[in-house]
Amino acid sequence: MRLGCTCTAPGSDSPGNRSHAIVISLKFQNLSLRGPVAMPSYASFMENLPVYAFARVARKSQEVAQRDGVAVINARIGIPDKEAMPTVKRHMEEAVREADSTLGYPVDMHPERGIAALREAIQADYKERHGVDVPDECIMVTGWSKEVLHNLPRMFRGNAVIPEPVYPAYVGAAIAAGNPIRLVPMSAEGGWLPEVKLQSDDAYMFFCDPNNPTGSVADRPYYDGLAGQLKATDTIGIFDKPYKDYVFDASVKPLSIAQIPGMMDHGYEVVSFSKHHNFVGIGLGWLVSSPENISQFNRFYGHIWQGVPLYHQKAGLVALTDPAARAEMKAYMDELTDRRRLFVDGLNQLGLRCDTAPATPYLWIKVPEGRNDEDFVLETILGRAHVAFMPGSYFGQSGSGYMRATLFLPEEKINEALGRIAAVRDW
Repeated sequence: MRLGCTCTAPGSDSPGNRSHAIVISLKFQNLSLRGPVAMPSYASFMENLPVYAFARVARKSQEVAQRDGVAVINARIGIPDKEAMPTVKRHMEEAVREADSTLGYPVDMHPERGIAALREAIQADYKERHGVDVPDECIMVTGWSKEVLHNLPRMFRGNAVIPEPVYPAYVGAAIAAGNPIRLVPMSAEGGWLPEVKLQSDDAYMFFCDPNNPTGSVADRPYYDGLAGQLKATDTIGIFDKPYKDYVFDASVKPLSIAQIPGMMDHGYEVVSFSKHHNFVGIGLGWLVSSPENISQFNRFYGHIWQGVPLYHQKAGLVALTDPAARAEMKAYMDELTDRRRLFVDGLNQLGLRCDTAPATPYLWIKVPEGRNDEDFVLETILGRAHVAFMPGSYFGQSGSGYMRATLFLPEEKINEALGRIAAVRDW
């Protein structure tokens, strides 16, 4: 079979241009659909890339629901059960309707580090929450932070230091970037903080603070010690901060790397609107680092993305600055506080020990003595009670013996989940 295609450049009708005609000829000889079919040659890292932990439990939830004809109560994943606040949505709609709001790629139409008004609002946020002045050149507006977390490792060569238990995406990011992984276990005895000793061949270290899934929060002495290690070993810290404002204990103040002298030179702070302002369906965040680090990331990211839509950025500006939007988000946080109290008390009454962590929208729950966390979650909590939690070991080996639940479900569903669990109690 022969497929011929002749493409002629503009203006080629003139005799002088006919020589510029492009002729594409594709020949397919002895084409047959029978016999063995060659498979694509995937990159070698694909062999080591695990199935995403949350997807595993999602599939199991679907199987259980279909098998038993009972809807599963989803307390497994960290997606807010309410969308962006009404004030934010109204302003974003107005921004979309503005002339030229969807014209061109955002990175070409607007400042590549984000619009000035949003960067100024981020500066004000750091002044209000952390008492620090962050220079404008140290800020870059981004889309979803998960994409940033997956792309940052590609800029570095060397070991990926990953404390665990922790957000599973870090492992996938390091595998895809081709970085050898060095896991650092955490424990309840150590306050769920990594007792890390960085080495000269370490390229970067992921650090989620406040921590997902345990809810731990690092203090100033911990940051000071880590800053010294990062500098001494020339290691980059990737500080994932999706829950920096999810604090239920007023005495606890999560830190920013901008508060630690010299730490921005050796770290990127990755912040997301997804949890702080329920922007999961929008996709907006920011980076804070040194001007050189921001410049390097911007240079790298220019090969990957097309910027953040203007109406997303304007929505973020409203979320940070509009009094009505802030009041709406505070009301949601107050609601989560009530849910937290209800869920923690109910689990403890069922003999499932759950300490009240100071931060994050998660509960870190001890499984009954002698029970395997994966089996207990999948076979008992999910398989019999039809409630979906996450096994602690899915966040790393040090999470064995625990399970994680989320606060992102209304009180009536929390009560229903507790009732279902009570009905199958055999511990």
